[in-house]
Amino acid sequence: MRLSKLRWLVVCAMMFAMTTLATAQETSQPAASDIAVPSGAPLAEGEVIILLQAKVPLELIQKFVATRGVNFLSTKETSKRILAAGGNVALVGTINLNQKDEAAPMAAIQDNGKKKK
Repeated sequence: MRLSKLRWLVVCAMMFAMTTLATAQETSQPAASDIAVPSGAPLAEGEVIILLQAKVPLELIQKFVATRGVNFLSTKETSKRILAAGGNVALVGTINLNQKDEAAPMAAIQDNGKKKK
């Protein structure tokens, strides 16, 4: 009888410790919405792809894009590359909405040298 009470007490203590540890781990990792995005230059396509390949949460990448913008023109090809790297449609949409004005003249310069069908 005495041994079963001791086991029960040990099991309860272990369960309490595991619950406390799990709660501490959850609070130590900030959510993507809690992270402040530093100011800086707009993101390049390569930077977005590197973030995707590094498994940075999509919500955080979207927050960076919404805050800083992107310095490239979003096309079908760039969208395909972002999706292939692990992005989603929401990220592509955020990129489309946050293109900086500097991206348009660069695209016009590139298009002048190409033949259109």
